[in-house]
Amino acid sequence: MAKTKKLDEVAYQYIKEKIHTRQWVPQTRITELALSKELNISRTPIRQAFQQLQQEGYLDVEVYKGARVREKKIEAHGLQERMEFIEMIFVHYFHYLQIKEIIFDGTQVDDKLTSLKKCRNESEKIFLDLETQLLHKILAFSKNDYSVRIVMDTIRELQTQNNPDYLSLMRKNRDIKIKHYETLIHYLKLGDYPLARKEMRILINQLTLSIIHNMSD
Repeated sequence: MAKTKKLDEVAYQYIKEKIHTRQWVPQTRITELALSKELNISRTPIRQAFQQLQQEGYLDVEVYKGARVREKKIEAHGLQERMEFIEMIFVHYFHYLQIKEIIFDGTQVDDKLTSLKKCRNESEKIFLDLETQLLHKILAFSKNDYSVRIVMDTIRELQTQNNPDYLSLMRKNRDIKIKHYETLIHYLKLGDYPLARKEMRILINQLTLSIIHNMSD
């Protein structure tokens, strides 16, 4: 019995570390069979570890299919941290455009913005998908693919994470976001990158204040 319990803990800690270090991102599927081979233990302690991690909100266990890594609910402080990170990346990017004297071609961005405005009353999935595409198009002139991947992963985490209070709050802020996106894109097309940086800071500040005033950890 003691040995089985120890193997439960081995499987539990292994899975948890994979999730915490982002080696397994949300929606990653893991199976008892694969982990059994990887850890060289039987499937029983892995199954028990799955159950414990499901209770703690790390996994969604699917009968006969294994488990999927769950998108964890991000509390207010974590949301603020991610907003600050997104602001930092975009502000740095706009500064890069300025010092390299890059002319911002807003054709595709305009198309995405038009689609976003038309879908301002649509479902969360439709609106957030279009918003994500818009932000990705804004970053089109970046030469640092790694930073783009990281910031888009952060945006995706916010857009799909499991916090209904946050999603409801962002829905209420749709018009504010669209207004700032319009102004931001206007400055980018003019090549006025200092004002673009200012506009991004204003947008993130407004969203962060909305989180602070309406949500709590």
